[in-house]
Amino acid sequence: MISKHGLYAYGIVDRSPKQLDILGIDKKSKVYPLEGEELCVMVSKIELDKFQNQVKKLFSELTKTAGAAQSGSGAILQAHEDVVDSLMKDTTVVPFKFGTILKNEKAASKMLQDYEEQFKSLLAKFTGRAEWGLKVYADNQEFTKHMVQAEPKFKNLEEKREKLSRGTAYLLGRKMEEDLNDTVVTRLAEVSEIIFQELRKDAYEAKLNKSLPQKLTAKKKEMILNTVYLIEREKVARFCQRGKRLIEKYASMGLDLEISGPWPPYSFT
Repeated sequence: MISKHGLYAYGIVDRSPKQLDILGIDKKSKVYPLEGEELCVMVSKIELDKFQNQVKKLFSELTKTAGAAQSGSGAILQAHEDVVDSLMKDTTVVPFKFGTILKNEKAASKMLQDYEEQFKSLLAKFTGRAEWGLKVYADNQEFTKHMVQAEPKFKNLEEKREKLSRGTAYLLGRKMEEDLNDTVVTRLAEVSEIIFQELRKDAYEAKLNKSLPQKLTAKKKEMILNTVYLIEREKVARFCQRGKRLIEKYASMGLDLEISGPWPPYSFT
């Protein structure tokens, strides 16, 4: 007979939090530790059928409308985050991604035994550190205007074009447009790399993620950079100050920089 219940897993800790009074993802069952020889996996009991239906509804909403998960069934995403955040306040956590299900306590014990060394290594890496995110959005039209003003070759060509015959000016204009588009793409890539490397100076580890399409971001501007940093607690203030300077520097070029955190270090597991 197939069990109707399972264990929802939130992450690995090296010790159980002292005052553990947290409701799980279903907002009914309590979160509790399953202890191995040296590590614990934090879990709560869950009704599998009900959870699977919630997940199906969640992904259906996500595929229909950007940002739909902020309401309705998207509450289960927030519930997962709430548990991990609560655990992080008291101890270091190797967080599991949303939807990690263990069959039973025996399966949990086996996981702790099989992956003990990997979990211990990650716990050591995450101690005293948290994940911070950076997303950069570009207004291509505004950035193009900046390029025309900043690049002498385009400014000179525009002045030359005004003195040519209509047909010749048209051909030169088409050529300018192609060159300008190529230059914009190149410069945006260069600026993205500069921003990434500048913030990396304060990071223990950094990682580039794929940029998200506008359908998912629901932003008017296009995402050109999506990256995460693992930052030591003592360096967070300097990291944020460096980010503020970059925000001010690139605002006039039509770029928006969004820095967020601290987050559980999902990207570095």
